[in-house]
Amino acid sequence: MAEQSSLESILDDLAVPVLRVEAGSARVLFANAAVRALPFSLVPLDPTPVLDSEGVRLTPEQHPVARAARGESLEGVLFHWDTPEGRRAFLLHARMDHSRSPGVATVTLQDVSPWQRAEADLRRALGARDTFLSIAAHELKSPITVLQLVVERLIRGARRETTFSGAQLAERLEPALRHIRRLGMLVQNLLDVSRARNNRFELELETFELGSLVHEVREHFSAQAEQVGSRLEVRDCPPVEVHWDRMRMEQALGNLITNAIKYGAGGPISVQAERVDGVVCLRVEDRGIGVAEGDRERIFNPFERATSGHRVESLGLGLFIVREIARAHGGSVGLTGRDGGGSCFTLCLPVRATGEYE
Repeated sequence: MAEQSSLESILDDLAVPVLRVEAGSARVLFANAAVRALPFSLVPLDPTPVLDSEGVRLTPEQHPVARAARGESLEGVLFHWDTPEGRRAFLLHARMDHSRSPGVATVTLQDVSPWQRAEADLRRALGARDTFLSIAAHELKSPITVLQLVVERLIRGARRETTFSGAQLAERLEPALRHIRRLGMLVQNLLDVSRARNNRFELELETFELGSLVHEVREHFSAQAEQVGSRLEVRDCPPVEVHWDRMRMEQALGNLITNAIKYGAGGPISVQAERVDGVVCLRVEDRGIGVAEGDRERIFNPFERATSGHRVESLGLGLFIVREIARAHGGSVGLTGRDGGGSCFTLCLPVRATGEYE
C-alpha cells in the first residue's frame, strides 16, 4: 500500500496527464494533477465530444479510456477533444497491468495541439509562398514581355530605315515606360518587404499639406478606377500640415486605393481625412465584396489575400506594406466592414511622426 502511495505521489508531480482505471468497469482509480487540470473529463460518459484522428465523433463505447479498460493496446493513437477553448489534440498511450485482479489500465496523454497548429501554420505559409512565387513570376514576366516586344518593333523599324516622327516614337515608347514603372513598383515592393521584416523601413520626413497629397493620388488613380467602372472621389479632407514621409504616404494611400479598385466590384470609392487632436485618420471606402471578419487581421500579413469567390491575382504585399509604413510613422491601419457591404480601411498616424518603430 505504501508502495502504491509512493507511485501515485510520483505520478502526481508529472506534467504529463496520467490516468489509472479499473479493467472492465473503467472506474477511475487515480488521476494525477495534470489530468485534473484538463478542461474536460476523461470519463467515457463525459459529454465533451471526442473524435478520432479523422475527425469522426466517437460513441462512449469507442472512448479511448473505455477501450483501454477493455485491454486494447493504444500506443501513440491520436484523439481530439472539443473543449470550450477549442479543439485539443492528444497522442494517447494505454497499457494494461494484469498483475492485479481486476487489472489496471494506465493511460497517458501527450498534448500535440501546439505542434498541429504549428504544422497547419507552416503548411499555410508554404502554400502562400508557392502562390506568391507563381504570381510573382507572372507579374514580373508580363512587363518584361511587353518591353521585349516594343524594343523588337523599334529594332525592326530601324533596320528598315523607317523614319519615325517624334510623335510616333513617343507613342511606341509609352507602353514600355508604363511597364518599366510597373516593373519598378514590383521590385520596390519586394525590397520593402525585406526592409520591413528587418525593421529597416527608413523614412525621409518632411512637412507638407495633406490635402495636396490626397488630391494628387486621386488624380493618379482616377483613370485606373474608371477602367473598372468605379468613381474615385475625395469626400472630405480638411487642410492640415503633417510631418510624414511624403513618398511613403503616397505609396500607402495608393496601395489602399488599388486594393479598393481590385475588390470594389465597380462601385464608388471614397477617400476622406479627419484630424482628431494630434492624430490624422485617412479612410478609403469601397462598396465591393468586403472581407470576412476572420480574415481582417490576416490580410495585413505578407503574401496573404482574402478568400472570396473573386479571383484577383496579386502578390499579397500591398496591405502588408501599408501596415509597415503606418508602424514606421508610429501609427496603425485597420479594416472594418461597411453598412451595405464593402470595406473601410482606416490609416491613423500622428501629425508629427518620429520615424521610430514602436
